[in-house]
Amino acid sequence: MSSARQGRARQSTLTLLGALGASFAIVLVLVLITVRPANTDRADVDWHAVHEGIPSSAQFVDPDFTAADGDWWSNRAEFTSGDYPEWYIGLVTPTNGFVVIEQFEGDPSPEIAAELDDVTPSTSTVAGVSWTVFDRSGVENPGNRGVIYLLTGLAGNGSLMVSGSATIAEIELAATRAIESLGGTP
Repeated sequence: MSSARQGRARQSTLTLLGALGASFAIVLVLVLITVRPANTDRADVDWHAVHEGIPSSAQFVDPDFTAADGDWWSNRAEFTSGDYPEWYIGLVTPTNGFVVIEQFEGDPSPEIAAELDDVTPSTSTVAGVSWTVFDRSGVENPGNRGVIYLLTGLAGNGSLMVSGSATIAEIELAATRAIESLGGTP
């Protein structure tokens, strides 16, 4: 290969690398100076309004949190029918923990029942009612059901489950507010 040919080949390589570097620098500058809004919006769902639309809504929990309880808000609330009808409220606690209140017209789905089978239950009294407690914090990947409080024997052979990754105090407060919404008795 002649020296002129080598020089042109080297020049093409250097030109390509220079263009690639300049393009990368332009993209980097654009990424750094682009104004991005802070994600301060929360997906607030009015679980009370969703509750009103449930058939036979009086038999399902509709917890009310007081000002003293702090700022509880819901990011999901829905009633699903089918083989395992369920009223679901996903709550974000004042400390940004997560609590789920699930009420079943009968037994929980097999997927949830499997989560209950992986630990030995204990009992705890919350709001004057004896709950079965499943502490799943020791299992691999407990997800949003680190601790589960289960209450069976509700009207129509239903059950109520309060679980979450929040503190025990917050989970028990949600369980208390759920029981209170049923008139204080399961």
